[in-house]
Amino acid sequence: MSCQSSNLDEQEIRIKDNMDRIKHKIVVMSGKGGVGKSTMSTNIAYGLSLAGNKVGILDADLHGPNIPLMLWVEGTKLPSLEKPLELSENLKVVSLSFYLENSNNPIVWRGPAKIGAIKQLLGDVDWGDLDYLVVDLPPGTGDEPLTIAQSLGKVDGSVIVTTPQDVAILDSRKSVKFSEMVNMPVLGIIENMSGFVCPHCNQRIDIFKNGGGEKAANEMNVNFLGKIPMTAEMVEAGDQGKPYIFSQREGVAFSALNSVITDIINKTKGEEKIMNNLKIAFPTNDGETVESHFGHCKQFAIYTVKGEEILTKEFVDAPPHEPGLLPKFLGELNINTIITGGMGQRAIDLFTAQNIDVILGASGKIDNNLKEFTGGELYSKGSACSHDHDEEHSCSH
Repeated sequence: MSCQSSNLDEQEIRIKDNMDRIKHKIVVMSGKGGVGKSTMSTNIAYGLSLAGNKVGILDADLHGPNIPLMLWVEGTKLPSLEKPLELSENLKVVSLSFYLENSNNPIVWRGPAKIGAIKQLLGDVDWGDLDYLVVDLPPGTGDEPLTIAQSLGKVDGSVIVTTPQDVAILDSRKSVKFSEMVNMPVLGIIENMSGFVCPHCNQRIDIFKNGGGEKAANEMNVNFLGKIPMTAEMVEAGDQGKPYIFSQREGVAFSALNSVITDIINKTKGEEKIMNNLKIAFPTNDGETVESHFGHCKQFAIYTVKGEEILTKEFVDAPPHEPGLLPKFLGELNINTIITGGMGQRAIDLFTAQNIDVILGASGKIDNNLKEFTGGELYSKGSACSHDHDEEHSCSH
């Protein structure tokens, strides 16, 4: 084996050892520049840390590293790659900007140099034990995103940032396709700059249109995380190095960001539940496939699982179809999770009140869906139905 091959093997081992100490890994992507991706990365990472998680943020946008400016550490120089910059007890950050003589100098590198730099930031930095690593990627689907996808190991998923205009939506679809190509789940799409909120009268003006990100998410069968409006305070927070989620505690933009962060926590930490015993209910009529009409199924296939091991399996006849009955019925059976095709929002709220999680978008064989779920590969693939159905009736629209 050549010396160069040996060095490469050692680097891959260091990367794996580092990444194995991180519970959850999230990449923040955008199909094009200028959509506020770094703003979202900063606020997501800061919000996760405020929730009590140990968080690292990797600025992998080598040509335009903006994370240090947004965290008020622009111009900071680190002597070596050994340690990240610690901003607080719960938040660490690494950026190529910390190792440049002058942050105004451009990075003029070809692909191999960029790939090597990213691998150094992953493998040579002592990230320590983290709950989350948030990676801020450059726009597009080139060398940097591909290197990150191939080096992180198991990734919880990508968060794709877009704005409502058609040109941004077109590029965000490419990010969804990229995630699928590298077997990386999509945690969801954020529609950023979704209207401007006047600081004087709180009137909303849709400067860049409205709803394009949500429409793309629905059409591509991925989760929609929410709409983040523009506010003067958010712009000022970014320029002053004070993440908006930290400096504000009210307002429509704060509520929207907080909802996104909560959704990400629920989707990622939900996987940790499979380490304990879970009781999972599937609606079915034939005992083998998931019945799309949740409230009209004849029975429930109920599995008790621990990790990927099936401990018990039983079939329970469904009660008469009466509004409000199923949440109480399944709650009394100590069901933790329902996996189904679709369900109205009112029904989801009722099950949530019983501490029962609802996974939407399932179809086909029950065994296949169960295997995906216990393997951490099954996520909600649709939105709650907004049509006026009975409370537990699913929707095929």
